Amino acid sequence: MARQQSAFDTLPPITAGAASVAFLMYPADVMRALKMASAGGGESSAFVLLKNFIQAHGIKGFASQGVVPELLQRTWSRISKFFLFPPLHRLLWSKDPSQGSPFTKGSAAMLATLPEMWTCTPFETAKVALQLDSKNRFKNSATGVAKWIFKEQGWKGLYCGYAGLQYRQACWTSIYFATVDDVTRNTRQGLESMTGSTGPAVTRCSAVLGGFIAGTFGAMINTPGDVVRTNVQKAEMAKWLNPPESGIPQYTFGPRYVWSGVTVSADMAGQIVRQSGVGGLWKGFMFKTVHLGGGGALLNLLIPVFKNMMGVTVE
Repeated sequence: MARQQSAFDTLPPITAGAASVAFLMYPADVMRALKMASAGGGESSAFVLLKNFIQAHGIKGFASQGVVPELLQRTWSRISKFFLFPPLHRLLWSKDPSQGSPFTKGSAAMLATLPEMWTCTPFETAKVALQLDSKNRFKNSATGVAKWIFKEQGWKGLYCGYAGLQYRQACWTSIYFATVDDVTRNTRQGLESMTGSTGPAVTRCSAVLGGFIAGTFGAMINTPGDVVRTNVQKAEMAKWLNPPESGIPQYTFGPRYVWSGVTVSADMAGQIVRQSGVGGLWKGFMFKTVHLGGGGALLNLLIPVFKNMMGVTVE
């Protein structure tokens, strides 16, 4: 008698897909971070940002600068939400995601981002510090930058920009999971109608296009949160490096500390709008389209492929 599969059987194919996408999308993530960091002021030309990055880190910087925290964070980020989404959907709505509606899928996906960001924010903080390290102070050491942040600001410093990060992930993940199945299905029907074929090539093309469209739509909504949190982290790290004479306010963990994260993000959003207009909140969107649209396309293609290869049938 065949063993009944459980949610844990989905971990190997999800891990394989998540790691592959994290590696393939890393160069786009570097440019996304540099472009969005420029929203708070300074030179925003993609060409100049690219030139400055290469001068500081060389061409190899695209393959190494912050690569360890990026690959770890992105891989774990995708594993956690893709693994948690189906059981959370069943817990909330007593049915598999394939039987759910866009609302049920979106709500379950949004909930899945909470443990994701509780665990991933320190990786994001270390990654941004390395990618913005124009003087190569930390020598591409994720451990070194994490120790420096912890020494200067304690564990709370590792959660700098959390409010923007949570907004970013909740928006993209809920929109992606709410729409990707319907978009993929409609895309497949359109391709079948145009080509007269129902073969595996059409299935794969529809997976890529459907994932890209859903991922790009999510990026349209979540880009402001990513721009704000990148600039919050950039500004806070500048204070840590060059403390003002009045010192840096220290908060104990509690409601005041949590609320300060929200107000700092709101103040940064206002500053960006004043300096660059409303469009400043969408700086780096083209790179986000490549990163999140491309990532969504690859995930929609690769995870089912790996599931099929490993004989996993459970959602």
